[in-house]
Amino acid sequence: MFEYSIQGEAIEVVGALGFDSDVEGWVTPRRLPDWTRDQFADPGMERYVKFPSGVRLRFSTKSDSISLEVRVSKLVITGISEDKRPAAFDLLVNGVETKTLIAENGNTLRLTATAPAVFSETLEIGEIDILSFNDLGNDKKQIEIWFPTTAIVEVRKISTNQEISRSEKEIRKTWLHYGSSISQCSEAVRPMDAWPIRASQLLNLDIRNFGLAGECQLDGFVARTMAGLPADFISLKLGINVINADSMRERAFIPAVHNFLDILRERHTATPILVISSIVCPFHEDCPGPTMIDGNRLFAKERAPELAAGALTLKRSRVLLQEIVKKRNDKDLHFMDGLELFNIADRNHLPDGLHPDSAGYRIMGQRFALSQSRLFS
Repeated sequence: MFEYSIQGEAIEVVGALGFDSDVEGWVTPRRLPDWTRDQFADPGMERYVKFPSGVRLRFSTKSDSISLEVRVSKLVITGISEDKRPAAFDLLVNGVETKTLIAENGNTLRLTATAPAVFSETLEIGEIDILSFNDLGNDKKQIEIWFPTTAIVEVRKISTNQEISRSEKEIRKTWLHYGSSISQCSEAVRPMDAWPIRASQLLNLDIRNFGLAGECQLDGFVARTMAGLPADFISLKLGINVINADSMRERAFIPAVHNFLDILRERHTATPILVISSIVCPFHEDCPGPTMIDGNRLFAKERAPELAAGALTLKRSRVLLQEIVKKRNDKDLHFMDGLELFNIADRNHLPDGLHPDSAGYRIMGQRFALSQSRLFS
């Protein structure tokens, strides 16, 4: 039996830019580098960089069996999503979806709203899981194990009955994607349902997903992180979190978008960049944020006209983003209306009025791949 840490040289942790570890050997991948921590303005950023949406282990082996010792922390939001979502791990062998295993145990990470867009956090401790992918054959194969989008994942060790080696060099083009919870996809039943991941498979792209629930606030440290990475294609899905938190009005939003794009363009001078506006959210189409929570209901409140000047709605944010792209006169900068991905006709896949369900995310992934295939032909 061979045992490995995910921080060893043989295993590539794709999509992770940092790690937390403890004296017991548990390692937690993080999707932003450690230097960004000092610039976080909200506890949610520290939480959601540890949700491994798009993170996967990549290696080569002849092993017939691969086991992971994991401890997951499954998300529960009081009143909104009381049922723990499955923490599913998807195995791809030579790029083909092969098996899905679910971590049945784990911790419960409970969030409780204390104000609009403000949550308290508690952790209920649970048991570890041993996930074993068996009957894989003894031929040499390229392995990818995709982590769930629904839970924080800690890994203590990987066990195999044959040695692991570094995977073959990745030859696919690299896609960097930035967005909100609707790009993190915590509602996805399995990793391959998350729309950016589904789209990356359909387009044969190697994705790095910076979908951060509630935290797509045009932070400069995210732009600098993305600018410092290799990229053949970049997409930015913008608008909804700024409105959820009521964190910007037009005066701040417009230059913040320009600044984010400027930072990317300093390093990626000719890389195609796609700005995507928000998908449908019925209660914020014409009503500004913040998003309100009452029991299991998400909603928005009208505000007095004298307080509404410059406040952002989804409809207005879509107009502004399209205008920003046009004004920059950049032949490699493109705009996509988020309603092309998911609109009011898809409302039956929008159970809380804000987030698509797993089937809805798969629809989004398929529509995105179909609409953007021209960029990769």
